[in-house]
Amino acid sequence: MELTVLIPAYNEATRLDQTVRDYASYYAERDAEILIIVNGSSDKTGEIARGLESELPNVRAWETPDKLGKGGAIYRGFQLARGDMVAFTDADNSTVPAQLDRVIDAVRTGADVALGSRWLPDSLQEIRQPLSRRIASRVFNLIVRGLFGLPYKDTQCGAKAFRMATLKPILDRPMSSGWAFDVQLIWTLCRQGARVVEVPVVWRDNSGSRLRMHRDGPAMLLELLRVRFGRTS
Repeated sequence: MELTVLIPAYNEATRLDQTVRDYASYYAERDAEILIIVNGSSDKTGEIARGLESELPNVRAWETPDKLGKGGAIYRGFQLARGDMVAFTDADNSTVPAQLDRVIDAVRTGADVALGSRWLPDSLQEIRQPLSRRIASRVFNLIVRGLFGLPYKDTQCGAKAFRMATLKPILDRPMSSGWAFDVQLIWTLCRQGARVVEVPVVWRDNSGSRLRMHRDGPAMLLELLRVRFGRTS
C-alpha cells in the first residue's frame, strides 16, 4: 500500500464524520487507507469511527479506552500503518485533503519528512487564529528554535507526512504523548539524518481547539524541557 492517512480522534463526535468522509472520498481511487485512532473518548467518537469503517472500504478504525494523548495516538497509528508513506491530520479538518496531499507529494518526490506550514510566504490562513494564539505560536516557535536548533517555521501544524522507512527505526523508542510530540519527532528524525522540508498549506482555524495558553502554556514549556534535557513518558 502506498499511503496511510492517520486521524487521531479524542471526543470528536461532532467533527469526525465529515472529515473522514472528505478524506475517504479524496483517496478513494488511490492505493491508500484512512486510519482513525480513537483513544479515551467518552462520547460517540468510537461508534462513529466503527460505522465509517463498516461503510467505507478504505477506512479502518482502531480504538482504546486509554487516553493516549494526541502524540500517543499518532505514534500508535505509525505502528499500525500499512502504507509505505504515512501522514497525519487533525479531525477538525483544518487542513483539507488536497492541502495534506501537497505535503505528501513532497515525500513522494524525495523528502523523508514533510511538514505542512502555516507561516511560509506562500501559506494562507483562510480563518486565522485569535491574536493571542498567533502570538503564543510565534513564542513557542522561538523557544523550539532555541532549545532544539530546529530551523522550521511551524512544527505544530497538524499536517505532516513521512516515509515509513524513515519512521521504522524509532517506533520502539519512548516518545512524548502530549504537546511536545511533534517537536520530539522532528528533532529525533533530524538527528538520524532525515531530509526534512516545509510545505506551505492553506489552513483554517477551528474554534473548537482545546488549547488554553494560560492553562496549558507552562505545561507545554515543561514538556519541551523534559524532551530536551530529560526523559519523557
